[in-house]
Amino acid sequence: MFALWNDLLNLIFPPAPECPFCGRPGPPGKACGNCLAYLEGFRREAHCSRCGRLPGKGAALFGRGGTRLCGECRAREWPFALVRAAGPYEGIIKEAIHRFKYAGRRGLAAPLAALMAEAARAEPLLAADLILPVPLAGEKLRHRGFNQAALLAGEVGALLRVPVDRRVLVKIVETPSQAGLTRPARQTNLEGAFKVINAGKVCGRKVLVVDDVFTTGSTMSAAAAALTAAGAARVSGLTVAAARFF
Repeated sequence: MFALWNDLLNLIFPPAPECPFCGRPGPPGKACGNCLAYLEGFRREAHCSRCGRLPGKGAALFGRGGTRLCGECRAREWPFALVRAAGPYEGIIKEAIHRFKYAGRRGLAAPLAALMAEAARAEPLLAADLILPVPLAGEKLRHRGFNQAALLAGEVGALLRVPVDRRVLVKIVETPSQAGLTRPARQTNLEGAFKVINAGKVCGRKVLVVDDVFTTGSTMSAAAAALTAAGAARVSGLTVAAARFF
């Protein structure tokens, strides 16, 4: 309800053109020079070749040549091939995600997706035949009024020219929010929560799963497990942001 009211107000009183990240005046929907420079700094940082997360203070990446893994990715096997994010879950990216996700600023889907598409183009292994958003269960979808991952997936699919299907992957279990759980609880909270409705749509195909944030990897892992079980040839992930590992 809040999201619909917010959209109505924006229609009647269009906001002044501004940078979608910091709010400074500028071309509508485009990052200003300061924010572009800020984001470019993150692109130069070393990241884990598997989960895409950036190291935190005191953390290290291990490996040789072009393959560098965080400690978690060295210790476990994921059901996805790799995940990439446009940047870390902090600063202007985190603030933009919060406005988009919790304040009903659905217009932020396009600029956030533009950053995601740029990250996808930089990683050839993210090439996909089909893009799927991480689904929301019915109760949370009704409460929020929209699925942020579905909006992002639609924008990313248009930019990358890859078909998007919002119905193949569904959430069949209403689970507590990941944000309020401990790390061990997050890892078990979503087990078996996702289901593929039509396996023929994903069987033998390279699937790219889109979500807003990658933290512990539990959500992406549960979605990828369901898709792999349904016969997907390869499952990768793309998010706006990823939490740093420590």
